[in-house]
Amino acid sequence: MIVFDVIVDGKVKETLRPVNQRLKEIQLYVKSESARLIEKYGSNVQLNRRMLYK
Repeated sequence: MIVFDVIVDGKVKETLRPVNQRLKEIQLYVKSESARLIEKYGSNVQLNRRMLYK
């Protein structure tokens, strides 16, 4: 499962878990969430992608 850590000032603030794991839908999800995150935390936001294995 692909998840995204939201990093602000070097600290992980939250983790985004897309419901659907199809790449095109993940891309749309990240674009929409990134706009929301910039409004919430300001412009110093980084997304770090990682894999979760079950």
